[in-house]
Amino acid sequence: MRPVHPPRGGAWSGPRIPKRLLRTFYRIETTKTFRQDKGGIYETASQAISTFQGTLFPINNEDLQYLPEGTSTVNSQKLYTDGETLSLGQQVRDSLDDQAYTVGTELTHGPVHGLKRYIVTKKGAAGNG
Repeated sequence: MRPVHPPRGGAWSGPRIPKRLLRTFYRIETTKTFRQDKGGIYETASQAISTFQGTLFPINNEDLQYLPEGTSTVNSQKLYTDGETLSLGQQVRDSLDDQAYTVGTELTHGPVHGLKRYIVTKKGAAGNG
């Protein structure tokens, strides 16, 4: 990705995802409660949905060398965000095709800038209930 330069007179704050590549993703926050009266199961108590902007790219060989063994499958992709913080196991949904993903490893750039990358796996894919 090439850095996007600020307008004249503005300070450069690091690379940003070009706006034409961004699309809406939905962050799904699910709260579950334990129900002993129903045989000791967890039920969804509430679900909160918020939006953020991001884009998906395929995983390349350079990404694979930094991942713990076995954390990538053919159903994995990279999710780029302009600073949106996601947590391990977080559920997100792509507005383009309504595909759900589970957030896995964060591929960090360190403290250099706010661009964030995550490995996400299609929800329902093998090994990713």
